[in-house]
Amino acid sequence: MTGDGCPPGGLRWTDGRCVPAGVVNPPATWVLDYGVTALGVIVLVGLTVHAVRQRRLTWWLLLSVASASTWWLETFGDWGQHLSYSPNFLHYHLDWPFTAAHNPAWMPVMYAVYWVAHAWAILRLAQWWTSRKPGRSIGHGILVLSVPLTFVWNLVIEGFAAYMGWWTYEPAIGPFIDMGRGNWPLLWPMLLMFGWINLIAYVVGLPEEVRRFNCLERTLRLDRLLRRPGWARRPASREAGGDWVVLTALPEVDLDDPASGTARFQVVRFVGTIAYFNATFFLTLVVPLVGLRLITGWGSPFLP
Repeated sequence: MTGDGCPPGGLRWTDGRCVPAGVVNPPATWVLDYGVTALGVIVLVGLTVHAVRQRRLTWWLLLSVASASTWWLETFGDWGQHLSYSPNFLHYHLDWPFTAAHNPAWMPVMYAVYWVAHAWAILRLAQWWTSRKPGRSIGHGILVLSVPLTFVWNLVIEGFAAYMGWWTYEPAIGPFIDMGRGNWPLLWPMLLMFGWINLIAYVVGLPEEVRRFNCLERTLRLDRLLRRPGWARRPASREAGGDWVVLTALPEVDLDDPASGTARFQVVRFVGTIAYFNATFFLTLVVPLVGLRLITGWGSPFLP
């Protein structure tokens, strides 16, 4: 690794790319390469087992997989916000326009845990807010508390990562704090972070309300679909018993409970949620990040 031909503050990595010097050989890369990856896999396996035992698509599994499905959009947003990851991480590279280099291989499982934890935290805080503000809605609580929670969340995660040199914004857009190895921006892209994660938290609703159609499912009119023949589980089954036909009573179907839908109905819920997550992630995060860079012409020598 040398600085030959690289911009000031840069080093040439073994693949010939120039990277910010602060992200070269940072400490404890195993935490994300192996620790977070193992944690994410364990969480996903646990959530899948739990869903199978419950025989329904649980809140946790739906949110986790839907969040993880948006990981591939990260590389476009990183290019737009001048974010460079340490090349020491196990990484991959997409040779597409407007994509960053050295994308970490742990990104998919990180998304499966990171966004779910944030959504759970903002929903619980909003629930606490409404308990002390009678008449206020969960949506109002999310709106009020999203700014302080997201700022603190960003400070803890992004600030620590920049301090460790796991990644940096070079050059940072707007005011930033030099953490030593990396830069932590104070406004951009943090201003965008108040949007998407709190939006999806609002549309999926509280975990204990999983037996009711959430905001997204009502918008997609899945409640109407469940009332069509063949989309809900039958409330009873008939069994032959000698000269008798025995009617075996099953729990009454609650057409306001998405868990009462057939496997085909659960696939529709699943695909609809994933499509919504990817579309809103693209529109609220990727488009502004890439668009600002393209419109202003403000680029990064490390992410041409």
